[in-house]
Amino acid sequence: MKYNAFLSYNHTQDTELGTSLEKALEEFAKPTFKRRALEIFRDANDLPLASDLGDKIRVGLEGSDYFICMANKRYAQSKWCQREVEYWLEHKTIEKFIIVLTEGDILYNEDTSDFDWDVTTALPKSLAGAFKGEPFYVDFRDLDPEEELHLDNPKFRSRLVLLAATLHGKSVGDMESEAAIQHKRTMRIRNAAIGILSVLLIIAIGASFFAVHKKNEALLSTYIANSQAQLNEDPAKSLRLAEEAFHFAKKKNFSTIGAKEQLIKVFYSGYGFYQDPSLDMPDVDKQESNKYENTNNPLYNDVLRITDSIGTTIKNDDYVSNQSDVYINERTRSAIYVLSSLTIEHSKIYFINLGVYGYTITKSNIILPGFNLYTGYVQDVDISKDGKYTLLGAANGITALIDNNGYKYMSNRNKFKDRALYKSTDDFPVSYVSFLMNDKFIAVASFDSKYENGIREDKEKNIYYYKKLPFPYIEIVNSDNDYGNLSLDGNFFMEPTDSEAEYSFYKAQALKTTEHDIIAEFPEGKGMRLTNISSPDKAFFASYQGVFNAHNDLLIAFSIDTIDTPAITICFSLDSKFVKVSYIDGVQRIFSLDPDFIINRFNDKVMGLVAPLSDADKQRFFITD
Repeated sequence: MKYNAFLSYNHTQDTELGTSLEKALEEFAKPTFKRRALEIFRDANDLPLASDLGDKIRVGLEGSDYFICMANKRYAQSKWCQREVEYWLEHKTIEKFIIVLTEGDILYNEDTSDFDWDVTTALPKSLAGAFKGEPFYVDFRDLDPEEELHLDNPKFRSRLVLLAATLHGKSVGDMESEAAIQHKRTMRIRNAAIGILSVLLIIAIGASFFAVHKKNEALLSTYIANSQAQLNEDPAKSLRLAEEAFHFAKKKNFSTIGAKEQLIKVFYSGYGFYQDPSLDMPDVDKQESNKYENTNNPLYNDVLRITDSIGTTIKNDDYVSNQSDVYINERTRSAIYVLSSLTIEHSKIYFINLGVYGYTITKSNIILPGFNLYTGYVQDVDISKDGKYTLLGAANGITALIDNNGYKYMSNRNKFKDRALYKSTDDFPVSYVSFLMNDKFIAVASFDSKYENGIREDKEKNIYYYKKLPFPYIEIVNSDNDYGNLSLDGNFFMEPTDSEAEYSFYKAQALKTTEHDIIAEFPEGKGMRLTNISSPDKAFFASYQGVFNAHNDLLIAFSIDTIDTPAITICFSLDSKFVKVSYIDGVQRIFSLDPDFIINRFNDKVMGLVAPLSDADKQRFFITD
């Protein structure tokens, strides 16, 4: 039998990792109707007690294109592992010898064209003088012992893709694109199968009243299930499917609880929802990275010297260039600098203040799940004109909108500093991002690519547009106006229920429109505790973790640090339709649990025009008007 690679490992040290590598290499970018993407030889049993390798191992070595050496101290000392290495060196080529470093050290000395054997502890001495230059190896040493070894783990995947690219004879970028294509193809086939099963179910139900009722129940379940399946694929479609499920349940007099809860989950998932593609929006191109250069402004020149100095401390990666943007505030003599690089674990945001006698810098890591390494490196950065927000577009097809000020103070305790994640209907890497129309809208551009005559060329770009404000929740902040506070979108304010009482973040209050229409009334808030508080109708309960339904399913995540709980209060509205989280600094966030209010909110022009389901979508998901 022909194998793509022979996996050589020490059974005592690396059985678990070896098994995971074999499975992942077989699954990564696997064509839909093929059993495996690669054929890997791995001896799953103990080696035979014999004086030589044994027929099974010898056949595996002779039939393999590559040799994967899982190097560590025990491997270097194992006589069986050494014999496998020696057999490969005698019968195969060293050019197809790949090292996976799992423990110990490797140091190659260019002057001697050999390993420094005083330092190198992970390789057998039989490799002495075998390599003409420093060999390619993949470092798995920083994987935690408790870490899950599968493709959903970004750290494991980023290393696995390097192996897969080598074995497939492709670049890392091409492997990721191939994996995305195969995933989409599998999803289409899966969805088609779901559709066929749904159609068969509908046909089989019959024409009686009971049958129609059952058919509608099945359709409602399908709408909810499709919304759940689309959430991480296309959040805008997921939202519209949840909306459809709720309307359908009301129309057919079914319980709306399942559809209502799915609508809440999607709306407050942290994703943004792209706008109707039929809107007339401006085209965009990649923004100039040095917009403050070539000026005679001394402040600009000082800031650019500082940012250049910061940039020199961060190495450039050979595969991907560093990305950055800067914002300068002349009035406050301050600046914000955001920098991303494959050579650092996380993107960084620097806050620069220039005084009479010098400057000060504070910085924070921008920790976004999946936004690092070769599968999620940042490809473009853009800071808004007012310096309040930053966009980071990544190779994983996702763009993050962060609140700059949220990263300045206790960023590790503030979940809401990461305002939104934008994911489009395709999985193409984000090429560039931009704030538009005085920062009111956001554009995310991505390209599919193709190979022609061995050269990769970008196809036509896809641009998705998002409304920056308002966010799904209503955020109230202190304001110098007649109300004393105002929502970020300018449509709501909070007012004490007792007209004689002073405004305070935890007192009984009413949420009103700026036309003084009452939206919700709240009692006095309760300090955050480890215990839960219930809504008046007992349908929901809340804690520092978030809002849960009666079955303890999380609907809205707060993830508030318990250290800060004395300065934070929470309460449900008197009608159980809203929940409010209030902070001592005056910020209040109101989350609606009322599906009608939620639907009106994202269909209102205030949130722009969220993309509706197309006719093709309706046909695909069995929706009839």
